[in-house]
Amino acid sequence: MAIPYTRLLPDVLTVVPGCPDMLAESNIRAAVIEFCEKSEAYRAEFDPINVVAKQHEYEVDTPIATTVHRLDWVKYDGFDLEPVSSSLLEQRLGDWRKDTGTPAYFVQQSSSALVIAPRPAKNVDAGLRIKAVLKPTHTSNACDDDLMNNYRDGILSGVLYRLLRMPNKDWTDLSAAGLYGSLFNESIARATEIARSANTGIARKVRYGGIGGSKGAWRTRRRDYGRSW
Repeated sequence: MAIPYTRLLPDVLTVVPGCPDMLAESNIRAAVIEFCEKSEAYRAEFDPINVVAKQHEYEVDTPIATTVHRLDWVKYDGFDLEPVSSSLLEQRLGDWRKDTGTPAYFVQQSSSALVIAPRPAKNVDAGLRIKAVLKPTHTSNACDDDLMNNYRDGILSGVLYRLLRMPNKDWTDLSAAGLYGSLFNESIARATEIARSANTGIARKVRYGGIGGSKGAWRTRRRDYGRSW
């Protein structure tokens, strides 16, 4: 489920009377995106993906109007893969495009694709599990209901900070903008703490020693954002 950005308009417009609805909505979207990027509070674990032998690239099919900000973790057959950059992967596994074995690394190529290396030597049903930090796209009209409900006040503070600092507007108020900016940052810090604590204590299998699908749909499961305040 998602809550439309327009749901926040009444709360915003009471503080910035005369602000056009379209301008207010665009700043709601921008504040939500910034909140998600800085707090990393919008996380989702996706349904497992079938791994196909010798296939190293897998597409990311995110929920509508969202994109991957960062891959939180990737597991192959129950074991954590190490996140690396493309250049580091080349240093460690120069022939990873040709070699096959047990994948040990992953590279986030873009918001819509990742690579595992070396290429898997065998098919593994539901062999790839991924958890990612998400954010809305710049064309979105709504965002996840848990995030919007749990962090409503913080997001509103971010919206008002953006609008009140605009120069030469009837609603311009730099002093109030500074206050709302501080509240926005405090909310981000708290959301970051909650997101990190929710991601600790997870039992993970770790592979020690040497290095060694069909593309499944990434449908989000229920997210757990901790508690609201």
